[in-house]
Amino acid sequence: MRLSTFLIADHAEAVNGKLYVTGGCWNRLGVAGLPATQPHFTVAATLHVPWDAANERHVLALDLIDADGHSLLTEPIANAFESGRPAGTRPGDESLVVLAFHFNGLTFAEAGTKEFVLGVDGEEVGRIAFKVELMPGAAGG
Repeated sequence: MRLSTFLIADHAEAVNGKLYVTGGCWNRLGVAGLPATQPHFTVAATLHVPWDAANERHVLALDLIDADGHSLLTEPIANAFESGRPAGTRPGDESLVVLAFHFNGLTFAEAGTKEFVLGVDGEEVGRIAFKVELMPGAAGG
């Protein structure tokens, strides 16, 4: 399994095999004070599923960790998925799985680096980091 897209956006949607992204690819979140609650943001990803891994059940996991490796989510996201082989595909072709994970009202108690960690079937496939920075007067994003 290969990850080709992994980003944080103000908003994103996965619709009919395509990602629609608004305000994507940021890595700094300016906050006016702490704790700070971010009203909404999305983590978007595209997985490339090899031919021989299609039509099988896979388990996806997404967690948000702090600099010490502690989870910041009440419960990490875990979900099963299966990628089929669309009509016309040939041996060796990949399938794409596009994903959008929405976070609403996530509160950050401390400034510093946070990382989203994405795994499939117990193997890490990618990380994306961002910094929560104290910036009095900032609106966030």
